[in-house]
Amino acid sequence: MTTTITPDKTLDVRGMACSLVMMKSKQTLDGMAAGQILEVVTTDACTEYDIPTWVSKTGKELLTTTKDQGTIRFYIKKK
Repeated sequence: MTTTITPDKTLDVRGMACSLVMMKSKQTLDGMAAGQILEVVTTDACTEYDIPTWVSKTGKELLTTTKDQGTIRFYIKKK
């Protein structure tokens, strides 16, 4: 059974370097309420390591990650 996650916001940062992806993700999450979900859509392969590490160090929750034809989607829940 597949669970569908419905994000409260989507941040499309395809084509941006990892440092910008991280900065924009932080800025977007800072403006969201606890319990809300952010979908980050990126093409930067470095984010596959950096986002999970950042999420675990900042007390957020990485719900799932998907990868399809070079596009990576992270679903991050703000706590």
